[in-house]
Amino acid sequence: MTDTNSSSPSSLSEGEDDIIVAYQIPIRDQIGPPILNILRRGLKDAIREKAELVILDMDTPGGELGVTLEIMEEIIENLEKFDGKIITYVNDEAISAGAYIAIATSEIAFSPKSQIGAAEAVSGGGANIDSSMKRKINSYLKAKIRNYAGDYRYRSQVMAAMMDANESLIIEGEPLKTASGSLIKKPGELLTLTGLEACLEYGTPPAPLLGFGVYESVEEIMDERYGSGQWEIRKMEINWAEEMGLWLNGIAPLILSIGLVCIFVEFKTPGFGIFGVVGIILLLVFFGSKYVAGLAGQEELLVFLLGACLVLVEIFLAPGLVIPGVLGIALMMGSIFWAMVDVWPTPDFEWSMEVIRPPLWEMLQTLSLVFLFGLLVSKFLPKTPMWKKLVLSTTLGSDGALKDNLQSQEVTNQLIGKQGKSISELYPGGQIEIDGVRYDARSNLGKIAKGEKIEVVKKSEFELVVKLIDT
Repeated sequence: MTDTNSSSPSSLSEGEDDIIVAYQIPIRDQIGPPILNILRRGLKDAIREKAELVILDMDTPGGELGVTLEIMEEIIENLEKFDGKIITYVNDEAISAGAYIAIATSEIAFSPKSQIGAAEAVSGGGANIDSSMKRKINSYLKAKIRNYAGDYRYRSQVMAAMMDANESLIIEGEPLKTASGSLIKKPGELLTLTGLEACLEYGTPPAPLLGFGVYESVEEIMDERYGSGQWEIRKMEINWAEEMGLWLNGIAPLILSIGLVCIFVEFKTPGFGIFGVVGIILLLVFFGSKYVAGLAGQEELLVFLLGACLVLVEIFLAPGLVIPGVLGIALMMGSIFWAMVDVWPTPDFEWSMEVIRPPLWEMLQTLSLVFLFGLLVSKFLPKTPMWKKLVLSTTLGSDGALKDNLQSQEVTNQLIGKQGKSISELYPGGQIEIDGVRYDARSNLGKIAKGEKIEVVKKSEFELVVKLIDT
């Protein structure tokens, strides 16, 4: 789980009490729920390793604000467990959400080519949010930053300029300038600092804007602070589940669409087979990966399972009742949408189109893929050997497609009340035979075994509905 690196080849047994143990946690790529999960596990590992210092090795372009605030809270709550020392090493970017996280840590160090800033709040899809919502969010975030800034003289002021283009950055009565004399932040621009600029000192007594120094590596920080040979860095390694969670989240519409199509195909074939298994697995992968990586809570999964149970009630216990099926599908789709929404954890959070637009777009992608895959399946699957094994071959025409024996309302009316027999198990869907002709059908209540005598009750949109005739 860990990779041990030391400035000295000697073992801890030679002077274990004198060695400073630091635990290095990678904060990489897009900030999202998996990163929160990584941080939580890393902090727990650091406690188990009895680390006195935690170093966040950061290189991120930003990410979700809601998760960022959770990460900040996690850092503040765990500071005392490491003698108040959780350090951010910006290597090489702490943009947007990364800047917020860095501000919450005890100290900030920078690599030579690092940048920090450009932390304006935007929607989950990266679009601008309306001005009233932005004012509320900025007000909340500025107060949050003031709480986290503590005794650091300039942190809250610098962060305000990073997140709000209308904020001026005046230090000791003077606007900040680069070495060439140009303004670091022009009016109407968001502030972004290089590592060197973030470590410049101002005021009396002198204090840095954000960072305590620029270093080539984490090891250089440890050498300067504790001395060569007096420290050990233990690096966290990301396990396969966390990497899988990040990857699966990027293809969520594809996973969902294939799963839903598989479930639909399963409903159209007798018995329960491979399509049902694959569909259930894919839907559980969607929710399970989000839960394991912190992408969704248990509530979304429970609502989805409740909806699935209502659909099963409609199919197996009360076919034709409609209400359980409609309510079940609504709960299932609603839980999927819920898992996609980025709810802002602020006291004045308001629902708006800016909040729901990204999940709506993701849901639209999913439904579009379901439609596309559904067309492909309906066109090509009936011609495959697998389909002939799943459905009775005698019900297939010469082109491999199912015969439609319900072509007119007149034929339908003639079939209602007719008796025949089941030639496959109806659980609840299957095949029946009436006067030597075979039809798709489903049971109106429970399961009907193969070879039972049946009577047609009505015709639904897709097939006949039959009941068992007691003998």
